[in-house]
Amino acid sequence: PVSSGNIEGMEVLSHTETPGLGNKITEEPFTEQFLGLGVDGIALSRDGGEIDAITGATISSRAVTSAVQERMFEIIEILSGEG
Repeated sequence: PVSSGNIEGMEVLSHTETPGLGNKITEEPFTEQFLGLGVDGIALSRDGGEIDAITGATISSRAVTSAVQERMFEIIEILSGEG
């Protein structure tokens, strides 16, 4: 959900990640990092953002972060009446 331009909640609905490592993208230590962020902060810290990648699952972390950022752009466009 987004109302103020910042993320109020985030959940991974499905994935095909490896149990025990990549599936950590669904756990709160990773997902709660998105809370309160605006679109500019949604990137891995190594890419200039505020999200810490999961050790050993950087590609998965980057994929989720990218997907969340893309959805944020879409939501902002819709809420602004441009979409």
